[in-house]
Amino acid sequence: MDVVALLLDHGADLASMRWGPLHKAVALGSLEDVRRAAETGDMSARDVSGLTPFLLACDVGDTEKSAVLLPLAKPEYMFRTRQRVPALTVAATKGRTAMVAWLLANGFDVNEPDEFGGTALIAASQMGRAETVDTLLDAGADFEARFDLSASLKGHRHSASNIEATPSSLDEVDHQFFQTAASEAESADVARLLIEAGVETCEFENSVLRELTGASLIPEQRITRAIYEAQKSRVFGATNPEPVAYEFWLDMVRSGESGYWARKNFGKGIIDYRAPATWSFDRFGMSTTALPDDAWVQIAGEHEDSYDADFCIYNDVVVHDGKGNARIYTYPRKIFPPTDFHTATLADGAIILIGSLGYPEDRLIGRTQVLRLDLKDFSIMEVKTFGESPGWISGHRARLDGTRITVWDGQVWDGSDLVPMNGRYELILPTGVWKKSESE
Repeated sequence: MDVVALLLDHGADLASMRWGPLHKAVALGSLEDVRRAAETGDMSARDVSGLTPFLLACDVGDTEKSAVLLPLAKPEYMFRTRQRVPALTVAATKGRTAMVAWLLANGFDVNEPDEFGGTALIAASQMGRAETVDTLLDAGADFEARFDLSASLKGHRHSASNIEATPSSLDEVDHQFFQTAASEAESADVARLLIEAGVETCEFENSVLRELTGASLIPEQRITRAIYEAQKSRVFGATNPEPVAYEFWLDMVRSGESGYWARKNFGKGIIDYRAPATWSFDRFGMSTTALPDDAWVQIAGEHEDSYDADFCIYNDVVVHDGKGNARIYTYPRKIFPPTDFHTATLADGAIILIGSLGYPEDRLIGRTQVLRLDLKDFSIMEVKTFGESPGWISGHRARLDGTRITVWDGQVWDGSDLVPMNGRYELILPTGVWKKSESE
C-alpha cells in the first residue's frame, strides 16, 4: 500500500480501484480514520478485486482495522465475490500469518472452502507461505482438501480475467482435475510441513522433490556428445545392486529434464521409435522415501506414456544425502522388474515395495509384487507372501501399523483392464501373510 500511496501522490486515478471512503481508510488511513469512515461507510461496497472493506483489511493484514469492522460486517461481506473466496483464504494467499491467526481466534473456519473446494491451506501452499501453512496446520487444516480446477475453469471461461483458457478448449474438459495443498506446493519448506502433517511424498511435483532431496544441489556435469551416446539408455544391472557412475544419468537426476530435452540438447534430436528410450528422471509413479539420517531414496517409476519414443519403466534406485550427493543403483531384471505406481514403506531397516503397474507382460493376475530393499547394502529381494492378497495392485496407498502394512485405494489388473481394489488388505511382515482387513 506504500506503492499505492506513492502512485496516488503522483496523480494516479483512484477511481480505477473502485475504492469508497471506507476502502481508502482501510488501505491508507489510520485506525481512527477507519472508525470515522465506518460510521457512514458502505460495508457492502466492493473494489475492483471484489473485496469489501473488511476483506481488504484481511488482505493487507491489519488486525486492528479488522477488529473495528468485524462487528459491522454481515456474513455476505466476508467472501470475495469471484469463486466466493472466504476471508481466511484472502489473508492466507498474501501470507498474512498474524491475520490468519486472528481470524481463527475469532471463530473463522480453518477448512471453509470456496465455491470449488479451495481452502486457505491450498492458497498458502500455492504461494509458498510456509509460516502461514504452519499456522493453518496447527489449527487443524485438512491437507486432503481438493480444489476442482476443471469446474473452476468451466465456471469462469467467459471471464475477462481468464486470459489463458478459451471457451472452445474448456468445453472439451470432460474430466475432473483437482489441486491439493501438496500438488500446489512451490517450496521445500512448505512440503516439509505437509509431510510432517502426514502428506505422502508422491503428492508433490518433481521440482519440489528435487529441492527436498537435494538433487537440485548436484553439481552440473559436463555432458559431451560422446558421453551422451554411451550413457543415454537404461541398463539392467549384472549384480544386486550394481552401482552406476554415469555422468549423464547423474545430470538428469539433477535437472529432472525429459528424454526429449536430452535428445535435443545432447544428441541429434532425432526421434527413433526403434531405438531404446533416452534415460530420464522426470517420472511418474516413482516413490520418494525419507530416511532417519536426512537421506532420501527414490525408486523406479516411468517416463512418458506408452506411445512416446522415450517411454520407459525403470528398475533403479537413487540415494540422496540431501546435500547434493547421489548414488545410483540398477538391478538384474529378474531381481527387480521395471516398477511404477508402487508404494515404499520404511520398516525395520528396509523399504518394503508393494505393487506395480509395470509392463503388460509382467503383470500376474492374483499376485501382488512385494520386494524388500535392504538399506544396509541396497540389495533387493522378493518377499514371499501367502494368504488372500489384493492381486496385481498399483496406484494404491500404504501405511505401516506396527508390524503390518495396510494397503487401500488402489487398482487391480484383471487381465484386460484396471478395476478398483475392493476393500483394504494387510500384509503381516513377520509371516508374509496377506489378509483382508475387517475395518474399512
